[in-house]
Amino acid sequence: MIREYDLQAKYAAIFPLLDEQQGRMIAAADALFLGHGGVSRVARASGRSRTTIHRGIAELDESREPGRRTRHVGGGRKGVVDRDPTLLQALEALVEPLTRGDPLSP
Repeated sequence: MIREYDLQAKYAAIFPLLDEQQGRMIAAADALFLGHGGVSRVARASGRSRTTIHRGIAELDESREPGRRTRHVGGGRKGVVDRDPTLLQALEALVEPLTRGDPLSP
């Protein structure tokens, strides 16, 4: 029988290294492994909600291909040039055309 204390130690060691989806999948796999009452036990041990664990179980049931993206394309910060289109021209104006690429030029 796996004790809740053992699950807590496992999750404390592994969850900081995983992204959200991976953590959800690990918790869901453990809940399925434990059988009846496994979702509640994993929820108490991991600090994740039962809803999150059920979502992970649903994701395990779906056949997801390995290596898929965690986030959608286009997520994250926009480039500096995208936010300020005049920045590139201003930087190029600082560097004279004749000194570009010559490390000995001032």
